[in-house]
Amino acid sequence: MKEIEVKVAWQGQSDCQNCSIRSSVLFAELNEDDFAKIHAPIDDFHFEAGAKIYEQSAQGQHVYTLRKGFIKLLHLNEDGTERIVRLIKQGDLFGMEALLSAPHENAAIALTPVHLCRLPASLILSLGEESPRLHRQMMKKWGEALSQSETWFSQLNTGRADLRIGRFLLALAKEENGLTRSPLFKREDMGLMMDIKLETVSRSLASLSEKNLITEVSRSYVNIPDLEKLKKFCQQGA
Repeated sequence: MKEIEVKVAWQGQSDCQNCSIRSSVLFAELNEDDFAKIHAPIDDFHFEAGAKIYEQSAQGQHVYTLRKGFIKLLHLNEDGTERIVRLIKQGDLFGMEALLSAPHENAAIALTPVHLCRLPASLILSLGEESPRLHRQMMKKWGEALSQSETWFSQLNTGRADLRIGRFLLALAKEENGLTRSPLFKREDMGLMMDIKLETVSRSLASLSEKNLITEVSRSYVNIPDLEKLKKFCQQGA
């Protein structure tokens, strides 16, 4: 597992007020007066796939928001087994244990090249006290994270393997250049996400392809020719 030191990553102070995804991140509701209260540095970082953002059980001092790419939250169990307990997507907030002065419950590892912002927990806490807008947004993001975790286990860890894969693809599907496409990751990672074996992931993708629910299966993405058809498949099999 590759780890990249912070000093090796590109670092620069983030321009939160002009962020291209500001509407979906923590500072969505802040106005100019709120931004004037930000004195601690909020830094941009770029990491390559496989880089470890932070370790499980490490004491958190920062909260992170993802601007681009995907990150997995990997939990190492006492028996040595691993599980991916959440997939971090663009606009998601993670590392929130730092707001409780608690150690990180999971390791955060880049699944793809990522662009993220690192925010000092002390800054978030102090701004939250001064800005009701930030406090509301912080509670909203925290609620979204809990909801995502519940959805993860209810939809991606129950039912037949092909249904789990189908739900996963639906959750990440986006339209690009007139095509509906969903990202794929290393089959080992997908197995850890959905609690299925590596070979089962491959068989399930092949089965969905045979049913023409997905096409152009590659290492990094699939096309979904008919989104409604895939939705009905997942609903009927539930």
